[in-house]
Amino acid sequence: MNKRAKQLVLACSVPVLILLGMCFAPLYTMLTGEEMILQTKPVDPSDPFRGDYVTLQYEAEEVPISLLEKAVVTRLQNKGGQFDVYVLMAKKNGVHTPIKVSLEKPDNGLFLKGTINYIDKDNQGQEIAIIEYNLDKYFIEDNTGAEWEKASAKGEILAKLKVDNGYAVLTDITTK
Repeated sequence: MNKRAKQLVLACSVPVLILLGMCFAPLYTMLTGEEMILQTKPVDPSDPFRGDYVTLQYEAEEVPISLLEKAVVTRLQNKGGQFDVYVLMAKKNGVHTPIKVSLEKPDNGLFLKGTINYIDKDNQGQEIAIIEYNLDKYFIEDNTGAEWEKASAKGEILAKLKVDNGYAVLTDITTK
């Protein structure tokens, strides 16, 4: 093979390797990750251009400030802005809920890596941290959107995830 052909093969293989690399983390998580179930909150999707999908918001995205380690609160107060946190989860009544939020990756236990955005107040006036996990949309079969929208509005959807080392992949949704 001459030099020009080697360069062409190399140039064509780099994008392919990049695309394959992007697929590795989700596939590895799907195969080896532990299952987690999160409770969703009511949300009304309103984008008619994306086909049938369900927009999901999770109860675990609104974490009471009492579950944040002191270092997380200090960083929010001093620097503000968004930054990554680790949310340790425990299973209660068949659903995983946050029990601790820290800057350091937990040594053991099931946890999600998320991005803390800000501190707000919930409907009862208690301070909560708003954390995003990037698991907010789930595309569904055509012509089933109305059923899922009704279930979502009632907060009756459970999301099934596969989690590996804090990285999560939304695998399925079910109703209670």
